[in-house]
Amino acid sequence: MRAHWMLLVMLLPLPALAGGGNSQTLEWRQDDARLALRSTEGQVHVDAASPEARFGVRSGDRILRVDDTAVRQVEHLAGALRHSTGPTVYLLLRRDRREMTVPVNAAAWRLALVAPPPPAPPPPPAQR
Repeated sequence: MRAHWMLLVMLLPLPALAGGGNSQTLEWRQDDARLALRSTEGQVHVDAASPEARFGVRSGDRILRVDDTAVRQVEHLAGALRHSTGPTVYLLLRRDRREMTVPVNAAAWRLALVAPPPPAPPPPPAQR
């Protein structure tokens, strides 16, 4: 029974948010899409984003703001996106030593950053 639960968890396209102290990571994959973020030293680093057009960022970018909200950790980024209401949000990035603002699809980011509710527990074993 436990093995079935572990297999189900491994197959779901859930974001994996881990961390504590000064470091935090997120790894999300679904089909051919992938987003990997890491926050250290007060910055959110993009380790991977593919396809690039889906997320509007690329590996090596530093995410500084979501609209008017400063983000210093992955959880701040997720919170800012959760509270945004429009279909587009604007990320202030540092890319190649330059700051730039890019519009991104809020729904694509929310899908990757907001964990869906956990699956229902399995039914109890049938009694004989």
